[in-house]
This record gives sequence, C-alpha cells and structure tokens, in this order.
Amino acid sequence: MFFSLTFFWTAYTVANLLFLVAIWGSKKWPRTTRLFFLLLFGWAAWFNASMALISPSVYQDYADTAIPLYRWFIMGPFVTIIRPMILVIAAGQALIAGSMLLKGELFKLGCWDGLVFGLAIAPLGLYAAFPSTVLMAIAFYRLQKNHDDTYLWETKNEKPGRRTNRKSLSTRHAAS
Repeated sequence: MFFSLTFFWTAYTVANLLFLVAIWGSKKWPRTTRLFFLLLFGWAAWFNASMALISPSVYQDYADTAIPLYRWFIMGPFVTIIRPMILVIAAGQALIAGSMLLKGELFKLGCWDGLVFGLAIAPLGLYAAFPSTVLMAIAFYRLQKNHDDTYLWETKNEKPGRRTNRKSLSTRHAAS
C-alpha cells in the first residue's frame, strides 16, 4: 500500500463515519446528502482517472485485502486491462455524481448505480474501507426513497416554468 498506516486508519474511520452520517442525512437532509455524493463521486472520478493514467499499477494493492475471487481477478486478468477498466469505473463515478444534480428517474437511476457500486467494491475489504461501502449503498437506497423530486439547485416549492416575479404580480393587482 502506498499510504502510511496512520493515514490509512484515519481515512478508514472517516469514511465509515461519513457514510453513517450519510445514512442519517439521506432522511433528515437529502439535499445535503446529494451534494455530498456529488462532490465525493466527482472527486473519485477525477482521482481514479488521474491515477489510471499516471500509475495504474497501484490498483493491484487492493488484492491484499480482497476476497479470494477478487484477488484472483486483480492479480490475473485485471493486470492487462487496469487502465481502461479504471477509466470506465471513473466514467461511471462521474455519471453517479452528475445524477445527484438531477431529478426523477435519472436521479433514482444514479442512486441505484451508487448502491450497486458500493456493493460491488465491498469485497475489496479493508482497502475499500469495508463496511463503509455497504453503508454507502444503504445511504443511496434511503436517498432515492426520500428525495423531493427536484433538481439539486431548485427549492422545494419552486416548479420549473412557474416562476413569478414580485413586480409583475404587483402590476397585475394594481391593474385590477
């Protein structure tokens, strides 16, 4: 592993705590949780794409704590396709991040993609901060159940195309 043990255990603890908060926030503050996932997955997409281009072999370190089937794949077939595989994963992470801005079925699809992603990397074990990835999947599930069907930038009462400004309202009332 290319990080110190102190950094690893700090990051591990923070990741698990963040996703516990995300589970709670998915019900209490779904918009804030959406913003968190937007930023997290946007950063992860950038980081993974950068690392895939600069130093793809670091992804073989995940074999150290992975379940046997994942270890076999990482040390075998994955070796020849590390760069394109990680770039596809980064693209998927970017799409999950982007879906947090949206509403309706695209938002729900992004939540389900995040849920599947979390469960798919859980077998990587400690280096994926297990069980944080399962906690993340739970947070995505709760988030898609508790969303308010708005774009991230909309307020709850605002509907697209139905904005009114105060001046036109007061002009209409004065004319009547």
